[in-house]
Amino acid sequence: MGAGASADTAKFRETLNQNFLQGKPLDASDITTLEDALNEIRKLRTFASKALNSTHSNEAIARGAGSMIKGKKNGRAAVVAKQNFDSSIPYEKKSFPKSADAKKLILAAITPNILFKACSGDEFGDIVDAFEMVEVKDGAYVINQGEQGEHFYVVEDGSLDIFVKMGGSDAKVGVPLVKGAAFGELALMYNTPRAATIKASMDCKLWAIDRNTFRSIVTHYKYARMKMYMGFLKKVQIGGKTLGDVLSATDLDHMALALDSDSFKAGDVIIREGEKGDNFYIIEDGEVDVQKDGKSVTNLTTGQFFGEKALLSEDVRQATCIAKGALKVLCMAREDFVLMLGDMQDLLDGKSSKDEVLPGQEVQGSKKVQFSMSDLEVGRTLGIGAFGRVKLVKVKTDPESPTFALKCQSKRAIVENGLQDHVMNEKNIMAELDHPFILKYFCSMKDDRYIYFVLELLLGGELFTFLRNETQFSETWSRFYSASVLMAFCQIHGRKIAYRDLKPENLVMDADGFLKIVDFGLAKVVSGKTWTLCGTPDYLAPEIILNEGHDLAVDYWALGVLIYEMTAGMPPFYADDPMEVYEKILSGHVSIPSHFSKSLSDITKKLLKTYQSKRLGNTKGGTGAVMKHKWYAGFDWDALLNRKIDVPIKPRVNGNDDASNFDHYADDDGEVEVCNEWDPDLTA
Repeated sequence: MGAGASADTAKFRETLNQNFLQGKPLDASDITTLEDALNEIRKLRTFASKALNSTHSNEAIARGAGSMIKGKKNGRAAVVAKQNFDSSIPYEKKSFPKSADAKKLILAAITPNILFKACSGDEFGDIVDAFEMVEVKDGAYVINQGEQGEHFYVVEDGSLDIFVKMGGSDAKVGVPLVKGAAFGELALMYNTPRAATIKASMDCKLWAIDRNTFRSIVTHYKYARMKMYMGFLKKVQIGGKTLGDVLSATDLDHMALALDSDSFKAGDVIIREGEKGDNFYIIEDGEVDVQKDGKSVTNLTTGQFFGEKALLSEDVRQATCIAKGALKVLCMAREDFVLMLGDMQDLLDGKSSKDEVLPGQEVQGSKKVQFSMSDLEVGRTLGIGAFGRVKLVKVKTDPESPTFALKCQSKRAIVENGLQDHVMNEKNIMAELDHPFILKYFCSMKDDRYIYFVLELLLGGELFTFLRNETQFSETWSRFYSASVLMAFCQIHGRKIAYRDLKPENLVMDADGFLKIVDFGLAKVVSGKTWTLCGTPDYLAPEIILNEGHDLAVDYWALGVLIYEMTAGMPPFYADDPMEVYEKILSGHVSIPSHFSKSLSDITKKLLKTYQSKRLGNTKGGTGAVMKHKWYAGFDWDALLNRKIDVPIKPRVNGNDDASNFDHYADDDGEVEVCNEWDPDLTA
């Protein structure tokens, strides 16, 4: 809850006590009930206000699913859109017949949309071609509120009304959707319940595209573009060597991502003989006339380069380069190259230092154990997830044994959702990691209904709960908790694992108040780029939203969001509508609160860099570069690693079976169906 909501709640309490109850105190359950009611009223009031206010609000209702996203109790849910991109499979273009006017209509509707922000001309052409005609009769429903959706629509002819459930009935809101209007674009990102009902008020003609088609087109073009850029870079020669000889595939990938694009018209001078410069160029499309002493000496064309010595030092240009016609170039400044990869001369000389071994990066070597279900006494439910629940368990035969958390996942639910590999991936990643600030995995079990994970029991509670109660943390507190995350990243990223769901809800305290990262359901070993859209909307990095391919850099973006949210009391790109959140994320602007110190402002801006190749943590030095930032100056990393540092919050925990810091859930899971067709090998 943000500061504004907290102030409303405080005022609500005071009014009830002083005016309505004449000083009679409320008990805790009464206050919780009334606060929940106030929050629901506030949400409804905000939503209704948007619904009745202007075209922008009308579009927000039609397109989004903001308040419909449900997760675990009192927390924000992650979203996932699985993308099985395989570069070895030929791209198959989809095309449905349409008139030139229809193509113009669709293009005009999608061009301003943020999801299409990074699309090129050819991309737009394929996307427009892939829209399919849908004819809807008067009175028919195109979208039903609460149902899952995967299509985005553009209206060619007719009119549709928007309805939102309010007080148990459907209320018409906003203005009708008519020719040129578009709705439902959130479905192009991930599967989520529709936030409104769309009903035709006359016969309509719509153009529709589904999520898989859209993401396949975008992924194909992004991958092809990156492959082309890397091919260009490999051939660039400096000091008698090519970049392909000097840089690793990962370094070339980072460099390709950092290339800026620029355009020139015929006759434009790009560099001038005798002038100093610190940029080098690759021709993406067009021709360049190279002149010395005013005379043409050669022509350069697509894929060729010039000004490459600028990567070594400030270069005195040896020739003048002039665009012969319309010209597109890729360029990079020496400063950006050094930030990412270090000094070019050192790279040419083979002097680049090996990656620094960071504190806590090596395996800690905790003892693994193996149980069978008959060994365990099952206690109360601690939490409920998509496929089951987590329960407190202890060893029957050993009263002195520590308690554990037992994650019980329905095999039938996993199979029906096609997530067998997903669950096994989570198990394998947890088994590989062993760190003081990562939830410990002990073993797995199975029967004909469930897959079980035996995990460390963290009794201190979620950081999310404490942050909600405190409204915001001091910089000292935020530094402590973010430092714990960074220490965990030393090992996670050292194994090339992208965590991909950092947020306060996934940071849980042990009984002593030390923080641990939990829930590795979205984690993945990343080699190069991966294309799955996943994470929590407030924490999604720009490259995930735009489907540009992502790697470990998304975790440093999320770290920036986490630090900001802890210290400000709300995330940096907050909005009620997810598409508004994404618009803010892609804007490249973050508003820094006035109470942030100068060093906190600096690290926040460097972690929230839109371009992933320039983002702190993804630059030279990796996690270590973040740990060495001046905001952490004087922080005792060794004391934290060895748990010899004072914690900001000491949870109240009375014994190893005290689950008072968890919400209460009913223990009855109902009858779970037997599933014998999936019998995974848990010994690997």
